[in-house]
Amino acid sequence: MRAVHKRYLREFLPAMAVYVVLIVLSSLSVSKIDSHAWRAVIALVPLVPIVLAIRAMVRVIRDQDELERRVDLESFAIAAMATGFGFFSLGLLLLARVGWQIPAGVVAIWVMPCLFATFGVAKLFVSRRYRQQ
Repeated sequence: MRAVHKRYLREFLPAMAVYVVLIVLSSLSVSKIDSHAWRAVIALVPLVPIVLAIRAMVRVIRDQDELERRVDLESFAIAAMATGFGFFSLGLLLLARVGWQIPAGVVAIWVMPCLFATFGVAKLFVSRRYRQQ
């Protein structure tokens, strides 16, 4: 593993671990707070490690070689389009009141995790395609 990827893991994994802890604590405590302002602050606290994770992603992409950057760009494009298409489709079904009804907040909170997961899956396929060439 190259140094750029080791640094990425050192920055990304702790940020995600802190995010998991903060999202659990935030979701458990936000409903117990009366003040709207403090509720907003507590609800947004999990964004801090997300900003650090995004920073790690940008840094690793910036420091990769051209092929790695190309794989990531193609994977991100696939992930963005697939995630956008999936959530748009879900929105149309919710508007048509077909099947189940999901609160908007629940739908919105899953966009970024779905984007990240789809990126990971897309990167597996894109990387394999470039290795076979």
